[in-house]
Amino acid sequence: MAAAKGKGRERKKDFGPIGDPSRLATVRRAAHLLTEGVKGLAISPGQTLACIVSLAVAACLVTLFASYGSLAVSLLDRAGQRARVLVYLKDEVPSATVEDVIRRVRARTEVDKVEYLSREQDRARNTALLPKDLVGRLQPDSVPGQHCLDVSFRDTPGRAPDVAAVASLLRAIEGVDVVAEPPVGAARIRSAAAAVGFGRLVLTLAAVLLLASTVFFVIGTLTRTMERRRDEMTILRLVGATDAFVRVPLFVQGVLQGVIGVLCGAIAALIVAGATNAWIGGDLGVGVRVPVHPAATLSLAVLVGAAVGAFGAFIASIRRLP
Repeated sequence: MAAAKGKGRERKKDFGPIGDPSRLATVRRAAHLLTEGVKGLAISPGQTLACIVSLAVAACLVTLFASYGSLAVSLLDRAGQRARVLVYLKDEVPSATVEDVIRRVRARTEVDKVEYLSREQDRARNTALLPKDLVGRLQPDSVPGQHCLDVSFRDTPGRAPDVAAVASLLRAIEGVDVVAEPPVGAARIRSAAAAVGFGRLVLTLAAVLLLASTVFFVIGTLTRTMERRRDEMTILRLVGATDAFVRVPLFVQGVLQGVIGVLCGAIAALIVAGATNAWIGGDLGVGVRVPVHPAATLSLAVLVGAAVGAFGAFIASIRRLP
């Protein structure tokens, strides 16, 4: 008898955490609730698909508006900060006059830097601006070049540099041939950047509202699920099922719909942004890129999708749960 009791104790000790009856029942219950939530997606497949597509479109628009808006604002802001004036000097101007011009320009408070470029340096910079196939067909000396001064301005927040005043000063200096101002002033470029930033904010908010409105699609889909499973839920209530046991499958279904929809939209936006970067970098040869952060975007998509789905399930369960 003692030996049998000892073997029984040994067998009890061999039960791991999975072998514990209470824990095993909890695992089975959780698996059942997850399975019921997944089955809920197929109860009304058409409405579920419409809900997921709506979430994907809204999430894609939010991501694209934020990315492309950031790109436009960044480009315009950089253009405004890098407004420059090129001062082309006469060929016969002496070195002393050049140094005097540099000293007088540097004395201006809005001027950040004055750089002297020789004729060869100016020609090399002009050559870099031309298409490579065109440069290959030109003679080495056919690209114009003239010694000049490259005047850049300080980036002072809230204060645009007076480019016109500096240009007028330079034109009055002896030895200056041509003063090339930027086609658009820094102040106008920054105003355009502010307008684009406001437009990006408005469009992003509109896309966010569209994403928020998709909660009603989630609520509608879950309401249809509850209507078709009302008899089953009523029986579960009669046999003593708790609110949590009845609601968890709805939350699982809602979270799955939200995560799948928003995640698909984020992936589509990343694909579009990647294709755009390949196009502007390859075909256009532009050195700018649409800001893309795949890890952060996908992580945020999962969180937002789960929140939208859970909120929709909460509202639906309050309104229609038997």
